[in-house]
Amino acid sequence: MKIVVIGAGPAGCAAAYTANKYGHDVQLLEAADKVGGRTKQLERDGFNLATGALFLMGGIYPRTMALLKEMNRYHQLVPWEGRAELADDDNERYAVRFDSIASFLRLPVLDLSAKVRVIGAGLKLMLSAGAANPFNGSELARFDQGENLEDWSRRRLGDQAFEYIVRPIMDFLYAVPPKVLSTPFPQAIIQQSHKLKLSVPPEGIGQISEWLIESIPGNRVHVGCPVERLDRVNGRWQVVAGTQKYEADALVIATEAFTAASLLQGFVEDDAQARLLSTPYTAYAHVAIAYETNPWPDYPADMVLPVGIGGVRTVGAMVLHGRRSPGSVPVGGQAVGVYFNTPPLAGMSDEDIKQEAVRQVHAAFGQAPTPSFVQLFRYDKGLTIAKPGHYEQLDKVHDLLPASVKLAGDYFSQAGVEAAVYSGERAALEIEASG
Repeated sequence: MKIVVIGAGPAGCAAAYTANKYGHDVQLLEAADKVGGRTKQLERDGFNLATGALFLMGGIYPRTMALLKEMNRYHQLVPWEGRAELADDDNERYAVRFDSIASFLRLPVLDLSAKVRVIGAGLKLMLSAGAANPFNGSELARFDQGENLEDWSRRRLGDQAFEYIVRPIMDFLYAVPPKVLSTPFPQAIIQQSHKLKLSVPPEGIGQISEWLIESIPGNRVHVGCPVERLDRVNGRWQVVAGTQKYEADALVIATEAFTAASLLQGFVEDDAQARLLSTPYTAYAHVAIAYETNPWPDYPADMVLPVGIGGVRTVGAMVLHGRRSPGSVPVGGQAVGVYFNTPPLAGMSDEDIKQEAVRQVHAAFGQAPTPSFVQLFRYDKGLTIAKPGHYEQLDKVHDLLPASVKLAGDYFSQAGVEAAVYSGERAALEIEASG
């Protein structure tokens, strides 16, 4: 079978890998000049910078890990403990580990009653039903009761636990207020937190997409190849990309939801179009600040997460990339990733963001010389967010597509590498099963 995969992020690359494994004739088309999508790496002056995702989450990412083992790449992953400091409003620092939710229970700002409440709520949640796969939108939809994460957390865990556990974790991961997030995904992650084990490929998260397409002949991977439109010719798909036309028996469209809607216009019902176009995307920005000589070689933590009671925090996290991924910085150097929360971005220029990033880094780790460079990554539509009702809204799209078209992308569940890989593999397997 001839299969064209549109989009070469982790979703598209997982789809192409799986279809190729089953012996299909695969063509992979990517508009950008390299594969990886929002996980690709940017090389600058000896630094290998992550443009998006930062780490893998071990057993919580079962399909990503399974494919890495299948490709004999799993052993190359570099472990990371995620040693963190919570920086309170009064500049008190509290040590935790990002790979251990239990470590947050040692926080001195949580009184005994708060800790007992968190433990009780955690045990109750562990004994409750939840999504077995946190990245399967169909399963998540079953457990979406319409409540947002902030209200659920404050009601179940209390205000202290919300501000010092839930909010810093979600600020770092998703950059939007928990008030706009649904509950099934974080609940499922908590239920599987014992499987959490952080790691990074030696060349960064973008390397996963590169590994996935290694088995595909180079003449079937086309970068710098934006797709202009789809046609139906004699019952088959024709994918038009510039002067090239690729025929296909089946398609996997692994792009952003709004791009998929544009390509499928005229081939799907209005309901499918409306669901795709209503997928919520949020602005996103992070800054990489690079130093040829590491200003903080003995700093006791790998990252700093601002916390406090109430208020708007401009930054969700600051990460020393040389600790997270040692191969990403030159020997003796360091780079700091500064990850902004979404709400303040509306009133900030690019220069504002870069200046604020440097200021926040000095406040977090200490004063430093002028950096070698400051690199801004800013996206008007950078992350999908799962509001209450999101999973059911998007899950129904699968049933509204032509039988020979499958969609893939992390927007079906929650932004993340596993969500993308799972959806891409699933799309290819559904084509294989349909014959």
